[in-house]
Amino acid sequence: MTTSSEPLIAFSPPWAAALADALRANEDYRRHAQTWEGTLAFVLAADAEATGRGVVLDLWHGDCRDARSVEAPDGGAALDVDYVIRGNAAAWERVLTGSLEPIFGLMSGKLKLVRGKLTGLTPYIKASKAIVQSAVDIGSQLPDDA
Repeated sequence: MTTSSEPLIAFSPPWAAALADALRANEDYRRHAQTWEGTLAFVLAADAEATGRGVVLDLWHGDCRDARSVEAPDGGAALDVDYVIRGNAAAWERVLTGSLEPIFGLMSGKLKLVRGKLTGLTPYIKASKAIVQSAVDIGSQLPDDA
């Protein structure tokens, strides 16, 4: 479900809006996220000291109520959300091309869970895969300064 011929810049406001729309249309996400309530942030930042950029998803029982692009001070640690997943440009490039699943990225150390507990995400592995597939489907590229 590519929305245009040009890929969207990942973590930008248009990308966040396109991701929300893609999640709302994703039947796999809806089915596997029926009990998921809360907020999830993906943050692009080199490390915990860096101010990065991110997208915050408001997830509610198989719906994406909102998605917004945010500045992420302290590598996302300052965001007031339930879960924050941070990665550098190389890790997010792999996620956004579908070659790295976020849960495996967390377990292998390529991505870092900055806020929340992995045990809270494990019931939603299939929903997480659907979120990533929606991100892959909209087509995106990392910002030039990533």
